[in-house]
Amino acid sequence: MACGTDSEGAAALEERHQIPATASPTPSVSGAPSSSAPAEQRLGAATYLTAPASPAPSSAAPKAAAAAAPPNPAGWGSPVLFEDFAGPLSGKWGVYDSPNGTPARANDLVSVSGGMLHLAGGVSPKYGKDIGSGVMYLPAQKYGRYEVRFRTMAGSGYGAVVLLWPQNNDDWPTVGEIDLAEVTTADRREFGTFLHHGSANHQVGTTSAVDFTKFHTIAVEWLPNRVTYFLDGKKFFNVTADKIETGLPDESAMNLALQLDQGCGDYAGCRNASTPSRVVMDVDWVRIYQAP
Repeated sequence: MACGTDSEGAAALEERHQIPATASPTPSVSGAPSSSAPAEQRLGAATYLTAPASPAPSSAAPKAAAAAAPPNPAGWGSPVLFEDFAGPLSGKWGVYDSPNGTPARANDLVSVSGGMLHLAGGVSPKYGKDIGSGVMYLPAQKYGRYEVRFRTMAGSGYGAVVLLWPQNNDDWPTVGEIDLAEVTTADRREFGTFLHHGSANHQVGTTSAVDFTKFHTIAVEWLPNRVTYFLDGKKFFNVTADKIETGLPDESAMNLALQLDQGCGDYAGCRNASTPSRVVMDVDWVRIYQAP
């Protein structure tokens, strides 16, 4: 693997005010697929209805294409969440359903099969337009370690994003945003890692070269004195309070969000003739740990 930073990442830290913030993950969210009647719930500042999500076509890769989760990292104990998508999403996962949002997302493009979560981008049968998809783990926490193993099909017009977002949507950007991976290049051979904080949306970040059409594990340790990022178990980027003008995020609990977002412009380019009719992000597993 070739990373865009040195071994500690400090030399590559830079303020990137020109980088657009990750698109807000909190427009209308529906609960995980369920046969129960709709019920109003709240996620931070967003109100949403629990509602079933229709199955979506996926890359349907066999589980053997991925890998078992590695042993728990030293010093972190047992995870509070280990999700291997062996069955339907539980009620702890919210499924986005915001067809008129920016970016737009549809719950009928989210599915689980073959031991994986599939987030698709394409024309939604439900809404009849080109749209993305995403989910959020609803229990929020302040500090911890987050790990996600995923891959994404190539295709201009869509970007795969793994991030931590404030529990209350209205608190962004002041209380921060932690982007584990923004995979927005059409060939998926590069990804960005960013940390946002402060009312002026100060940012630091780095770009790394890796082929995300193959499975990789991205992780972050969010602690009071550092935010440290890992790719396939190797540290590649570290942020301390002195590296960002407003210090590290410490005001709010955050939620883990997984998104396959539609974009046309600086974020992920536009759909073109080479883009598949369906672009899919496959998530093999997720682990979350509380801070020691």
